[in-house]
Amino acid sequence: MGSVIFKKPPIKRLKKDGMTGIDLHFHTRYSMDAISKIDSSMKKAAKKGFGFAVTDHNEIKGAIEAFKAAKQKNVIIIPGIEVTCKTGVHMISYFRDCDALSEYYNKVLKPKMPTPFRVEVDVPDIIRNTKERNGIVCCPHPFCIGAVGIQKNGLTKQIEKALNLIEVINGYNFRRNNLKAAYWAASLNKGITGGSDGHATIELGKVLTFTKGTNIEEIFKELLKDRSVVVGREDGTLLKAVMAIRKESNFIKRSNRQHLARKLIRSQLGPEYTYFKEKFKNGKMASFLMHHNIMKSPDDISIKK
Repeated sequence: MGSVIFKKPPIKRLKKDGMTGIDLHFHTRYSMDAISKIDSSMKKAAKKGFGFAVTDHNEIKGAIEAFKAAKQKNVIIIPGIEVTCKTGVHMISYFRDCDALSEYYNKVLKPKMPTPFRVEVDVPDIIRNTKERNGIVCCPHPFCIGAVGIQKNGLTKQIEKALNLIEVINGYNFRRNNLKAAYWAASLNKGITGGSDGHATIELGKVLTFTKGTNIEEIFKELLKDRSVVVGREDGTLLKAVMAIRKESNFIKRSNRQHLARKLIRSQLGPEYTYFKEKFKNGKMASFLMHHNIMKSPDDISIKK
């Protein structure tokens, strides 16, 4: 059974115990809201002694670039992608190599991506197509406020059963939401992960997932058997605020340069607008309150053992 520890990762001590730390949720400059350069991120990881997964938003260029440089830099890089589904939910897919990631991106995602902000696929599509390519699927920040958290949008028993991993510490999230994720993962006996959700190099490695694996194949096996130790702490309020401003400003600037500002607004507001419209149309004020953590839903109560 996996363990969750809310403290600064003791990398040196856990390395002596034969464990490898991986930041399983990190964004490079190829994400439209991120600024971290791959070279500086690789240097930091090599110096500190951990690896990381590149999980850019709806993009794989950063994962491919980092994976190719991994051997030279002596850093474990796991190729991945964080997909924004058509309902707004975020899902992470991890792969053993870039060939599988590229095929997944080019055949499944790219044809259904009219803009860089969202992919016109649903969560079951993500799960099925990832597994068909020998990848594994992770549900990041499941209790995050808004449409991006799967607990707030479209979760079914079938999806719960099909998930491989659940992110239980997200560095950009709030402690209460991470604790909910940890309890949920325990109730389902799912493998657990943690990652900084960093968009700048300074955030890289603040949350690490430790396993006994020394390569991607071994790490995946350990994760799927729920034998990982997730260690890290969430960003402080000030850093959260600073990074939120930097992320959104980068997002808007890059969107403007690509003449996609209108599509950005529609993409960002669309899922939330649809959610509100349906709830108000049906007069379900209680559901609205549950969605925004003002009331506890029956589902929240049932998983908190």
